[in-house]
Amino acid sequence: MRNTRNIFIILALLFLITAVGGGLIWANMNFIQHTPGGEEFIVPWKAIRNFSMEGITPYGELTTLNIQTMIYKRPLLPGQYPFRVNLPFFMLMLFLPFGWFSDLTIARSIWMVFLEVGLIGVVLLSIRLARWRPHWFFLVIILLFSIFWLPTVAMFLTGSSIGLQALVIFGALRALELGSDEFAGSMAALSLLNIEATGAVFVVLVAWAFSTQRWRFLGGIGMMLAVLIGISFLLMPLWPLPFFGAAFSNLQSSALPSTYGLFVGWMPGIGKRLAQMLAVAALAIFFLELRAVRGKNVRWLFWTVCLIAAITPLLGISYPTGLLAFTLPGILLVVSVMAQRWGGFGFGGSLIVLAGLFLGLWGAQEKGYTSVFVFFYPLTLVLLLYWVRWGAVRPLRLWADEVTQR
Repeated sequence: MRNTRNIFIILALLFLITAVGGGLIWANMNFIQHTPGGEEFIVPWKAIRNFSMEGITPYGELTTLNIQTMIYKRPLLPGQYPFRVNLPFFMLMLFLPFGWFSDLTIARSIWMVFLEVGLIGVVLLSIRLARWRPHWFFLVIILLFSIFWLPTVAMFLTGSSIGLQALVIFGALRALELGSDEFAGSMAALSLLNIEATGAVFVVLVAWAFSTQRWRFLGGIGMMLAVLIGISFLLMPLWPLPFFGAAFSNLQSSALPSTYGLFVGWMPGIGKRLAQMLAVAALAIFFLELRAVRGKNVRWLFWTVCLIAAITPLLGISYPTGLLAFTLPGILLVVSVMAQRWGGFGFGGSLIVLAGLFLGLWGAQEKGYTSVFVFFYPLTLVLLLYWVRWGAVRPLRLWADEVTQR
């Protein structure tokens, strides 16, 4: 009887997963057919498809021209982002299952399902890492915010993989909490797709593992990377040189927003110097926090990862709006502290923070204020996260704490 019930439960779950997955794919296909975009997915999809089906190097001029024509519907014009394949081949291989689909709409629809599921996973992992159990009504608000917040919408529209990278990074933190160090290391190794967004966080994870002697975590990273890199050299032995050339070509482009472009636009005479000063300050914070996290527990590491994710755009690198979805756990950490520490007062404050970030970024997008995305929003989140740490270690209560205790 028990075996029959278990089989019934498994079949019901499989049916539910199939129905939900099929519904999402159908909805995504309808959305994609009426919405242009997907450029962050088109790049690896076309590159790996050219390689797997025609044996064409993913880093060559033919593949680049194919990608640019698909995105711009014409050859590249001066000043436009070149969209060269800047993924190392051992990461590009992960898109091989999607390269089997000749229809871009179908491939992109399935990819969006992974992004949607990954986003829900990031939200739930962030709440768990913050040791927070929000009321179901607040949880619904958080989910709605996470889905319709501008950076996550941009992530879906462009097809950026940053949501899945956030999933493996914060999933790795949760696995570390549970003592599954090898599994955590294997997940962390898969976070090197958008290295401009996740690279600094990856360095923090490795440095923390050395300081806490979590050798199995480092072993998991090493084993996963060894397998991926080994297979990549078997399939394409000479990939590193053309990869670095393509990555350098993308870095030279000024088409994407950055603090350098922002400050030069504000003050042409000294803008570059100001952006350099900001980058140095961000690097100083990075190294100070790299030192501070040594030997600390996973909860402290979670806070540090959220901070480094927020600081990264201030380093001056090109940072598209979709990559800001990587900072979502930092926002959830801030509102969790407010809600847990201040009760009803904190619930209201959390709603104000979420509403301000939601309306502020959408308003900036509407007005074309790119400064908000690469400077003001990251700086605001950094200050909020430092408030979280200050409030966590300070023994004296805040004024709001006293109000809620009366």
